[in-house]
Amino acid sequence: MTQLKRKNRISMALGLFICLFGLSSHTQEEGMFPLNLVNYSQLKEAGLKLNEDDIFKPGKTTLSDALVKLGGCTGSFVSKDGLIITNHHCVYGGVARLSTTDQNYLENGFVASDRSKELPLGSPCRITVGYEDVSLKILDGLSENLNAQEKSEILRKNTEKLLASERAKTPELEVQISTMFVGRSYMLFRYILLEDVRLVVAPPKSVGQFGGETDNWEWPRHGGDFSIVRAYVGKDGKPAKYSKDNVPYQPKQHLKIDATGADENDFIFILGYPGRTYRNRTARYLEFQETKQLPIIQNWYRWRINKIKDVYEKDEAKLLGYAGTLQGLENTEKNYRGKMQGLRRTQLVKQRLDEDNAMMASIPESKTVISKIKSLWNSQTSMANNRFNYLFLLNHAKAFSAAAQIGEMSLLANTTKDESQKEKLQDEIAKILKEYQLGDAQMDRIIVLELMKRLGEDNPKIKAWLRANKSKISEDKFYNPEKVNTLKASKISKTPSALMDFHHLFHKELMKSVQTFNSNAKEIDALLPTYAKYREQYKKSGFIPDANSTLRLTYGYIKRYSPNDGETHLPFSTLDGVFAKANTKPDYRLPKVVADNLRVANPPKYFLDKKSKKVAVNLLYNLDTTGGNSGSPILNARGEIIGVNFDRSFTATINDYAWNESYSRSLGVDIRYCIYVMKYVSKAEHIINELGVRI
Repeated sequence: MTQLKRKNRISMALGLFICLFGLSSHTQEEGMFPLNLVNYSQLKEAGLKLNEDDIFKPGKTTLSDALVKLGGCTGSFVSKDGLIITNHHCVYGGVARLSTTDQNYLENGFVASDRSKELPLGSPCRITVGYEDVSLKILDGLSENLNAQEKSEILRKNTEKLLASERAKTPELEVQISTMFVGRSYMLFRYILLEDVRLVVAPPKSVGQFGGETDNWEWPRHGGDFSIVRAYVGKDGKPAKYSKDNVPYQPKQHLKIDATGADENDFIFILGYPGRTYRNRTARYLEFQETKQLPIIQNWYRWRINKIKDVYEKDEAKLLGYAGTLQGLENTEKNYRGKMQGLRRTQLVKQRLDEDNAMMASIPESKTVISKIKSLWNSQTSMANNRFNYLFLLNHAKAFSAAAQIGEMSLLANTTKDESQKEKLQDEIAKILKEYQLGDAQMDRIIVLELMKRLGEDNPKIKAWLRANKSKISEDKFYNPEKVNTLKASKISKTPSALMDFHHLFHKELMKSVQTFNSNAKEIDALLPTYAKYREQYKKSGFIPDANSTLRLTYGYIKRYSPNDGETHLPFSTLDGVFAKANTKPDYRLPKVVADNLRVANPPKYFLDKKSKKVAVNLLYNLDTTGGNSGSPILNARGEIIGVNFDRSFTATINDYAWNESYSRSLGVDIRYCIYVMKYVSKAEHIINELGVRI
């Protein structure tokens, strides 16, 4: 690892980046900080009891070594034998796939009685082992006189070249280059990839998802949103695919569990992998989000949710199969509703547009770039409906996607004069035809018809074609994989298919909006560094890079808030709230056997909230989090785990665009409730012992 240590040295370019992205303009609690940009003296003033090199230091074992990126979530090692704690909703899809109607782990919960019973989850995890600033290498060759396409191509080639070189140096690691600010700063990250991750403990759905969609993005919450998995490696200690012979991974660091619990106003911090934020984007970008992107996607997801539930209302097996899909759709749909409400409520777009106008008055040379950005986003807005609906059709309708792909390849095979190219295309078509699987033909057919109808609303030719071919679409051969699997590649274009016909007739026209949108996006990206330069000059302060699924730290306090006039939310919920809600709504379903296990007479003091003396369940805090922080450990001032982050309040869904003390609150499950559920519901005493918890 000496090479990794050497690579972790911060370059001069990063020093410049720190100057540009200073932290002084932010309140103490705001920020999803890359670990190399954390102001540790500020953290000490806020309440941190640790030293800087206890959290992150290349070449030393630190808290950051306990963090993993698990799918689109975060997790943390909590035992020397590779146990990882994360959210129940982060493994929900995997648990659903492991479940059957006869052995329904999603409904009834799961606990492995010993390690031989732990089940492969099919979700790998990644551990950050090093990073370095590579901005100078990625930006090499860029100049102001290049157009957007040329700049984009240079960035692409430099990135590919550097990735190939770095992967050759450390083939045992996964290497990624992350954009910290487009056109200005780039970081290279190295990860250990652990592919064998197994389910150890999952609470029953009635605990892990208690409150369901009713409580999603809301407070107070009363969910036991946690699960335990374990990472495995080969006998040689190296990462390996699943095998019964694999052994538990031994992490360099694992987190200790705080046995005393937390209190209101306690200092806390989170390490994790927050997804995407857009705080450094332009006012016109935010306007596009508010008026187009968010409403279009929210509407489409709500339609899909309702359609799945309506069509399969009485089919338990089908609904179980859609459990993971529905959870993801519902989570995103409500998140987008919250963002739209937040943008309206805060008037953020107006605020940023006013700042742009003031900036142009203060710095006249900024007017050119701001005007160009406005023009480009006006173009994006005009294409939004067509672009999104056609991308939905290509990505959400498997039958149409297959028909479009094969149709395109068939057209090329029939028109090319290169016999070797024709043969390659027909071989590829034959492979796709043979392996083609659809899944749910009924729902796929419904999706295709709906999206074609939406595309027809803006296109009279599509509307007329759909009216004439609706029955043919419903009977298309691509809804019958068994029939498609027997077709010959050379004959595929001669066999009737309404889906292929649609692609041939309208693909080029519909793709124009997609291609123009992408071209405009490159133009906008090329303008962002100049826009940012003027904005820094106008604001007289720097800003931190947006979150981008790389390891970050955020900090703050356990804290109450008042989201609406006359309404105050305390920072802890208790088990009394679970029983008060139980069975009053479908999302509060609590089977008797689970309720009986939760109802413990005189529970040990370990589990009790300090003030109310009741079993602590969830907690509320003002940390700056976003998607991807699900599963992040909530750490006290000593770096001990007191909870697991799982959500934000509805008013904080706008965190992707802005953070504010008055409305930004994040939510977590108290670690004591995780232990409580494992002890009394899952009966997982052996796992509690492995966690080092003594009650």
